[in-house]
Amino acid sequence: MGGVVNSRAMAAKLQCEALNRILQEADSTFREAREIRRSKDLSFYEDSELTRSEHKRIDALVKHLLSGHEGRPCPAGERPIVGASKRAELLRKKAAVA
Repeated sequence: MGGVVNSRAMAAKLQCEALNRILQEADSTFREAREIRRSKDLSFYEDSELTRSEHKRIDALVKHLLSGHEGRPCPAGERPIVGASKRAELLRKKAAVA
């Protein structure tokens, strides 16, 4: 029963200062908006202004995750949004060997 066990070690989590900053700004924006909404009754105009600032933060986050590193996806995201397909990797390896 002496079989070989193959396991894939997890790679170290990459850190991206820009992504961390964007996430912190988004978090603080959402918290501030929530506190403002809880503390007083807002008009439709005031609520739309708060929502607009939240959407700007979300847009900045998505933009950075998709193309924030010289047009390439951010490697420090939770999950890779865009990545090379397995087939492309296999073809690249075969081409390198040949």
